[in-house]
Amino acid sequence: MSTTRGQHLIGQVIGSYILEKPLGYGGSSAVFLAQNRLTSEKVAVKVFLPRSTMDKQAQKNFYQRFLREAEATSELDHPNILSIYSYGQHNGLPYIVMPYMSGGTLSEYVTRYGPLPLSQAQHYLEQIASALDYAHENGRVHCDVKPANILIDSNDQVVLSDFGIVQLMRPDGQSAEPSMKSSETLMGTPDYISPEQALGEPLDGRSDVYSLAVTLFFLLTGRPPFQADSSITMALMHVHDTPPPLSTFRSEITPQIDRVIAKALSKWPEDRYQTAGMFSTAFAEAVANVDNYVLTDSEAKIKAMVSSNGAKKAKAPLKPTAQGKPTWKYSNKSWRIALPLLLLLAVIIGSTFSVYFVNKITNTNHKAQSTPSSSQIDYLKDSNAWPVGQIGSNYFFKDGLYHIKDIPPQSFDIALYAYGIAQFTNFRLEVKAAELNGLHNYGDYYGI
Repeated sequence: MSTTRGQHLIGQVIGSYILEKPLGYGGSSAVFLAQNRLTSEKVAVKVFLPRSTMDKQAQKNFYQRFLREAEATSELDHPNILSIYSYGQHNGLPYIVMPYMSGGTLSEYVTRYGPLPLSQAQHYLEQIASALDYAHENGRVHCDVKPANILIDSNDQVVLSDFGIVQLMRPDGQSAEPSMKSSETLMGTPDYISPEQALGEPLDGRSDVYSLAVTLFFLLTGRPPFQADSSITMALMHVHDTPPPLSTFRSEITPQIDRVIAKALSKWPEDRYQTAGMFSTAFAEAVANVDNYVLTDSEAKIKAMVSSNGAKKAKAPLKPTAQGKPTWKYSNKSWRIALPLLLLLAVIIGSTFSVYFVNKITNTNHKAQSTPSSSQIDYLKDSNAWPVGQIGSNYFFKDGLYHIKDIPPQSFDIALYAYGIAQFTNFRLEVKAAELNGLHNYGDYYGI
């Protein structure tokens, strides 16, 4: 079993450190909690420890990856990138000495405590985005951004780790390494890889932006946007499938947050945020606007009136609050006169509605054959319920079909109730969609 790998190393001295217990395992390494013999400082020591089932070529590849992580990370100096104290070899096994992060990984944290609040997720996103922008500015694409590679310290700060499959970039931002259509290129975690990484294409920092967006999706829902039984299927889903909106998992997610994450998860790198910092800034703005978004139209008008009169501006509450009690004043005399009149009026109104509903129920069977029910109405033919323009615009009806012209880099999402006034419950929606024309040789997608 994998949990037995490296047990023989416990108690041994590597460099100046005594290995105490294993903290975790990777495909080719094990991480141990260790103690500095001179200072008693706790550290994490990562030891190259390939599985016995690996052939010599696979071991060589992982060995090179291990050394690459040590070299790449040692050249980076950022508060949100896990630093390296030292690295070397012990009895032929390479090792890396790193700070010990007592909080574990973000993956473990979410598994233990559940999805994060928006503010906490935004706090972590800002830090990792800063780390990625720094790495990209220094010519490195991480290529394996995921919750399991983000560690939490005792001060609730996070750091990015594991640069084992880092890709180098030239100063012009283009990949300095050739595109290789091989299994080596597809290294990474299928749940979090970008479409271009899944296709084995050259990568730049925008690939990490995509993986960071998938990571944020996990932090807020407890699962990645796609789920599949195999790595190949997962990779194809990243290339072709549309991720579900975050709002389908959490009620407080606004359309603005959905749009931010959808942009970061765009299939084409040029359609995404061009830096991790831009993504983080957009998400922070969307989170800051959550409270304002939940106001109803009437509440928004009242708040605007209050603001225009010089009242203090305050954040909108998550649920409607009373705007003040009525200031009517009744005398006992007027109330005694009004009460009988109100009771009489209620009796008259009640009698009138009773006669109306009895007649309505009596005539129901006669009208059932001729009056269509709500389930029989074809709302696709109701132009008031859909955005439309002249034929040739982005939205129009033609030959009994509803057309959407999607011109990259724009994209369109149509909500059934966004333009109509009807609200439905217990209904069935049946829609047939067809792509009439596409601009790309592959990767076009549409859906309901």
